[in-house]
Order: sequence, then C-alpha cells, then structure tokens
Amino acid sequence: MSRTIRIAYTPDSDDAFYYYAMQSDIVGLPGVQFQFEVDHIINLNQCARDGTHDVVAISSVAYPDVSALYRVLSVGTSVGRGYGPVLVSQKYQTLEELSDKRIAVGGIPTTGGYLAEIYLPNAEIVSHQFDLIADGIVEGIFDAGVMIHEELLFFPQKGLHQIADLGKKWCEENHLPLPVGLNIISRHIEDSLMQDIADCIRESLGYALTHRKEALDWASEFGRGKEGQVSDAFVSMFANTDSLLMPTDVREGLEILLAQVHQSSGAIEETVLDIVDGRESVQNKVMDLIQQRHPAA
Repeated sequence: MSRTIRIAYTPDSDDAFYYYAMQSDIVGLPGVQFQFEVDHIINLNQCARDGTHDVVAISSVAYPDVSALYRVLSVGTSVGRGYGPVLVSQKYQTLEELSDKRIAVGGIPTTGGYLAEIYLPNAEIVSHQFDLIADGIVEGIFDAGVMIHEELLFFPQKGLHQIADLGKKWCEENHLPLPVGLNIISRHIEDSLMQDIADCIRESLGYALTHRKEALDWASEFGRGKEGQVSDAFVSMFANTDSLLMPTDVREGLEILLAQVHQSSGAIEETVLDIVDGRESVQNKVMDLIQQRHPAA
C-alpha cells in the first residue's frame, strides 16, 4: 500500500523547476505517491501554521511560527547572494521619501515584508497579492511595493524603477547570503522517510540542473509564463547549487535572520534551526553528476 506525501510550493518557475522530475515521474520513491499543490506564499505560510502539508515552501521569516511542526530541508532553499526582494516605485526615488508612504508587500510574514519593516519603519506596510503589487503601484493604490518571485525581474515591464534592493542591503550589512525561502518537512514523518524525501527532492533538482532546457521548458509555464521572458534568469537566481545543498554560509545567514526575527518579535524562546540533510551518498552522487555536466558549477 502506497503512502501519500503532500507537497505544496509557490506558483513560480524556480519551485516548479525543483519538482519537474518528480512530477514527470522521472524521479520517485518506492511505496510513496507524491501529491502536489500550488499556492501563493502567504497562503502557504498559513498552511504551515495549520500543519496542512507534509512538505511546504515558506518564507524564511515564517519558520519560527512553525518550527514546532516542521524541520527544515537542506534542499529547496531560495538564496539571494547579494540580491533579494526589491523595493520599486513609479514616482519616488529614495527610501527617505517613503517614510510615511503606503508600501505593498506580498504578505506578512514574508521575507520581503520583514525587510520592508526593517528599512521603512515609519511607512504604512500593506499586505497584497505579490503578482498584483506592480499594477497597484501603477494605478496609484500604493506609493511603492516590494517585488518578490518573478516580479523581481518583471517590474520594469510595468514602467516601474528600483529604489533599493533590500536583499542586497541585508547581505551587505550581515556579510552573508540571504535565505529568502525555505522548504520544510512535517515532524510527524519518521526520520528515515524524511531522509528519503530530502534525497528524492535533491535528485529531482539535480536532474533539472543537468537537463536544464527540458526542465525549464516545463517550469516556464509558471510565474509570468513564457511571455514574461524572465523565467530563465529567475531560475538561475533561485534554483541552483545553493538550493541543492544548503551551504555553510547560507545556514549562517539563516541563523542570523531568525535571530533578528526573534529579537524584533519579543518572543521568549529562540528558534532552534533543525535541518534534514538527507544522505551524504546521494548528495555526493548528485553533485558529481552536476560537475560532470557543468565542470564550473
């Protein structure tokens, strides 16, 4: 009898890229049937609080709220190395001009929303569906907004300009990469199966990285779609070897980010970072395949 594992991810090309091989039955687990669902990040953050899915993509800053229910997978992390959520506007040019203005973010808590609260402490922060924020700025509903997901690259097509890369600002201040999103796995799953699932997702992403054109053709149907013409660049930014196996500096960045969230929240207990790495043999096998296909990776 097969066991069903529910996996939920965002409707963007990078997350879709992770799971192409699994959803195409190229990679799988004996005795396990994967059921996939797609939803916006703010909804997935809430689903994680409710413990709805077995594996779910969340904003990194949302992990303290769900750490009792989930562990962190070391595969599927979205990492900004010198980049991240971007603050954009149509008529404003500087952070200082926005001190009392209306700023749209893709949800609270999201990493982009958290950064907006840090760098715009006197602004009115408003939660809004992430892929409608640019239109809201153009229509004058918002003075500025924080771009996440493929909107990071798509906003110029809406006639908007960048005020600040908030992710870059955080990276420069902390001298570490910024983990903007995490893949987490339910604690009700036994440890051996957790390791198997981590291995399977890693093999799926490894397949996509070594069969990029094939996987990207499928993943480009997500997000802004092929007509948006940003999927290739976006996948390169957030579905790469950092996503494949969370490096030491990314773990350090995550620890710093969670400590900052803890300090700003006033919570009593700090979040303990609990990571599921999968098996070293699978890590080495996938990395070897990537090195063979792409020696400079």
